Amino acid sequence: MMPPERPGLAGRLLGAASYLGFAPLTRLWHPKRHEAFFAHHFKQGMAVWFCLISTFFGFFLFDTATALFFLLFPQVAQNLIETWAPYLRFIDYALLLPVIALAVFWITPVVFALCGSTRPLPLQKQLARRLWIIRFSLVSNLLALASVPIVAAFGIHAAARAQASRDGAAVYFLYDEGVGVPRWAFALGMYRITLQADRNWGKASTVVDHLNQDTLRAALASGRVVILATHGEKGYAVTYFAPKCLCVAAPDTGAANEIGSRHFLRMKLLQPEDKGGGWENVTANPNLKLAYLFACHGGARAAQWEEHLSPAKVVTYNRISTIYDHAWWFAITGPKLLEQM
Repeated sequence: MMPPERPGLAGRLLGAASYLGFAPLTRLWHPKRHEAFFAHHFKQGMAVWFCLISTFFGFFLFDTATALFFLLFPQVAQNLIETWAPYLRFIDYALLLPVIALAVFWITPVVFALCGSTRPLPLQKQLARRLWIIRFSLVSNLLALASVPIVAAFGIHAAARAQASRDGAAVYFLYDEGVGVPRWAFALGMYRITLQADRNWGKASTVVDHLNQDTLRAALASGRVVILATHGEKGYAVTYFAPKCLCVAAPDTGAANEIGSRHFLRMKLLQPEDKGGGWENVTANPNLKLAYLFACHGGARAAQWEEHLSPAKVVTYNRISTIYDHAWWFAITGPKLLEQM
């Protein structure tokens, strides 16, 4: 018996697409003369998708449990971090092992598909035999594909409504440019805030941009709402991952600037072997109503932030802040606060 004809390059690429989230589409549209080839890679693609989605939910549950632990037992969590700090990088290396294993599990069948092979892989073959896994993976994959244009549409609209840094805006969301999150994703997270800002102060009222010396000056000069999306420690907000590491601080209690005002913040670029000098005072405008700091342990100097940004409401965290804190604030609490302004 003659072995089945291998598909051409286009068919092999289509088969490989089954492992890249397009398995439901390749199942609907493929050359019928290579039915066995595409059926094989569809089932294995669904098996791989099942493992990917299971891993995602596993990490999600682990991250959620960790966040709850930080919320419920902040001091215990901080003590553990300080105790294990010298070994954290080794823990990161250990977590890479399952990621590497999953990558091999994912890439190997892609290579087989590109070579036109229908050779079964042991684990994928075992998973593909279970009908409920195929059905679950198909439904979840279809939902994921359907969500892509929806998220893209909202992301494009959100990014268009939020401007790059400029003078005279009402809301400033300034983030550490080195964190690896694209601007449109931050703009999407700001979507409800942006819409409420437009209702309050007109279109183009919101800025989403990198945090640097120029954007912080612009934000404090005219912003009614200033949001600093950075890491931090000991009461300071710091752009650890930016090309130029900027530290933003509330001055000490009772401190005044050059004109005798207490309504200001300080900033400086952190250089190697920084000796603590080089602070620049940045005056905050009297119309500032709200300041929100992502910074972990920014609340260690909550009294100083509140004093030097008064009468603005200042939101800080005197613990490790989590993505769940910020998600709730930007979806629920923040828009309500802006609505009251």
